[in-house]
Amino acid sequence: MGIIIFLVIWYFFVGRNRPKTFEKVKKNKNKWIPLLIVLFLFSIVGSGDIFVFTIGFGALIMPFYLIYRFLRFIFSPKNSQKQQTTRSERNQAIPKAEQLPSAVPKRIRIVEKFNRQYELNLTSGQIQTIVDASYISTDWELFLSSLTKEYATVHQWFKTPANSWLRVYLRVFNTQTISPDMAQQKQICIDSFHQIFQYADLSSYNTPAWDIRDINNKFMTNFDDTTFMLAYRFLEANGIQYPLGKVKILSADNELEQLKEKYARQTS
Repeated sequence: MGIIIFLVIWYFFVGRNRPKTFEKVKKNKNKWIPLLIVLFLFSIVGSGDIFVFTIGFGALIMPFYLIYRFLRFIFSPKNSQKQQTTRSERNQAIPKAEQLPSAVPKRIRIVEKFNRQYELNLTSGQIQTIVDASYISTDWELFLSSLTKEYATVHQWFKTPANSWLRVYLRVFNTQTISPDMAQQKQICIDSFHQIFQYADLSSYNTPAWDIRDINNKFMTNFDDTTFMLAYRFLEANGIQYPLGKVKILSADNELEQLKEKYARQTS
């Protein structure tokens, strides 16, 4: 019983707060969960000596583990200084009240809930990548923090000077590429939007005849007028420009000319 208590305490205070450790525990849960159940039942139905032994063994391990953690902290000044610097940068970038919980499963649930609610089409692997990156990248932690808030519509989520381009990318593409490095992620978004605008004919954009559904059908995207222009301005801010069509105001004379041309074609 004691060792079971120790393992449970270790999981809640250490295991689930480290992405790599949590991933190992998650992958091998089919092995260690039955083992814990067997140990628990064995302790319950076993003799009193076994019960006392398990409690004593767990109590014996705990002090040694705490001493190990303390010594590691004392004799690793470089790592401690680096951690303090990282923590200081994090506190400057993100207010403590908005900082994410340390537990990996809680962060995963945050992304999963937002993914379902706003139909981002993120896979479980991509969600895991975002969560893992949030532990080492302030930019990704800021992004993940935005998922904890409520929005009237998904368009309200785009309202940010920081990474609106990433939010648009995740919204409009049914198949995304996620990188733990935010600089590489930005380049991925530039390349993706660039490919679409490169093959799209914008010469008649801003006219009633232009239909954004043509792009969505061709590239299997989910653009609307708002996300389309956000992506366009994002490329423009990064030195990639495409000329847009000019507005053409229809008049009665134009409509009359169109009717004449149509009649002429029919009679010819």
